[in-house]
Amino acid sequence: MPALSLDRLRALRLIAQLLAPSQALKFKAEATSVDVAKHMLASQAQQRGSAIIALDTRAHTANARAAVENSLLIRSWTQRGTHQILAAEDVRWMTLLCSPRIVAASTKRRSSLSLDDAAVQRARDALVTAAEKSPVSRTQAYELFRSVDVDPGEYRGQHLLRHFGGEGDIVQGPPVGNEDCFVLLDSICPLSLALRGEEALIEMTRRYFHSRGAATVKDLVWWTGLTVRDVKKGIALVAAEGSIQAVTGPKGEEMWIPTWAVDVTDAEVAAALAPELILPAFDEYLLSYTDRSHVMDREHLFSIGPGKNGVFKPFKVIQGEALPV
Repeated sequence: MPALSLDRLRALRLIAQLLAPSQALKFKAEATSVDVAKHMLASQAQQRGSAIIALDTRAHTANARAAVENSLLIRSWTQRGTHQILAAEDVRWMTLLCSPRIVAASTKRRSSLSLDDAAVQRARDALVTAAEKSPVSRTQAYELFRSVDVDPGEYRGQHLLRHFGGEGDIVQGPPVGNEDCFVLLDSICPLSLALRGEEALIEMTRRYFHSRGAATVKDLVWWTGLTVRDVKKGIALVAAEGSIQAVTGPKGEEMWIPTWAVDVTDAEVAAALAPELILPAFDEYLLSYTDRSHVMDREHLFSIGPGKNGVFKPFKVIQGEALPV
């Protein structure tokens, strides 16, 4: 396959991310927002409302909010220590695959927050015991921490909740009003996909490139928080099964695409680039990649993101390029 042009790269990403159609991508025509979430595997969800819009934008049947309320979609900290939204069945195995390095780094930070292992264990026990009975709001969680002599102030409460989420048992359940609630994953999703180790690595790698390609090793390292070694291992295994293949990108870099992408026609490329799209804050069209220069000019780092504070704003897409609204 010849080197990807910039237009084809942008079109392939739009198609892979379900923002444009192609006969090459065999995706169900009547897809719900939960189907979209399974395809995308994980989507940035710093802002719950924006994540709901992102999934609904890609779905034939837009039902993400109802799916969150019914725990078919779950917001958690599966990777990078940031909120993600996933189909319920994918939360546990993705957390166990992607979060260990973040949890280890979080553990090392405890001393700077005046937390010791005993305090963390008391806070964990208090939260889990309460969550076994009913959902726990953020306010209630902080009160529980205080009840076992753990001060949630000075970011300790946030740190603890994120840390417990990274361990895989605590997730965010349906919100109550505007307040986050925390529940045990097993209480709302008793049937998770039983993927571990190499099997989980293969599944994650396959789904990432089928929903994000063309992308690079560095992109996947950033998106997952895994090591370069693990990412390269996953790519080698998925390439060996014939699901993805290497191509040369617009800058001469090695990129990986799903094998179905070679069947995307020139007419479908043109059709994918034609519509103007409006996408929400933190959309995966940008957040899926560490190198966003293929779809966004550096001059928009502050008008779209991440700027200095890591915040991404809503943006429009014209001919595959991200531009300020």
